[in-house]
Amino acid sequence: MLQYILTESDRYTIGELAQMAIEGGCMWISLHLPRLSDAEVRAQVAPDVVDMCREASVFLTVDDRPELARELGLHGVRISAEYLAANAGASAMSLRDGLGPEAVIGIETADASAIPALMAADIDFVTLPAGFDADHRCAFTSAARESGAVIPIVAQGDFTPAEAREAIDGGCNGVAVGRSITDAPDPVVAMLTMLEGLK
Repeated sequence: MLQYILTESDRYTIGELAQMAIEGGCMWISLHLPRLSDAEVRAQVAPDVVDMCREASVFLTVDDRPELARELGLHGVRISAEYLAANAGASAMSLRDGLGPEAVIGIETADASAIPALMAADIDFVTLPAGFDADHRCAFTSAARESGAVIPIVAQGDFTPAEAREAIDGGCNGVAVGRSITDAPDPVVAMLTMLEGLK
């Protein structure tokens, strides 16, 4: 599984980046737009990108904006540890209750012992912090699997294709990459190369 974390770029619009990711074969885009307000996302991003992803059958989620995900009819959200820390009322269970049973919810955690509670709240996947190196990823996935957890684990970072493959070989079910695609000389080729490396 490859999630493309689409962030703002000086070279391309958000719509152009989404289009290039889709041309490269991406099937999951997660919008990470912390500098834009909800109103700006609605006006500048939502109409084109949502329609583009629907037409291409591409999964579309947004980071840290569960209300906006529900409003725009997105597939779900990826929730960072920072979001949970900053929003006292936010929890895995409240997110599931608010978004409903069909929404896909991923939550970032550095603590494998948190996984049973996330599974009990019907969370769909966990994302590892971007700072986790290969040893931390292996230790996390080993601890999770030894506890019987079957929830997908996604490594997050600006991986090269070889590093992404290493994360999968180390026990992760997928990777979430952003700048390694966005800032590549040709994002379409970078996406193709990343997907080929994960086969």
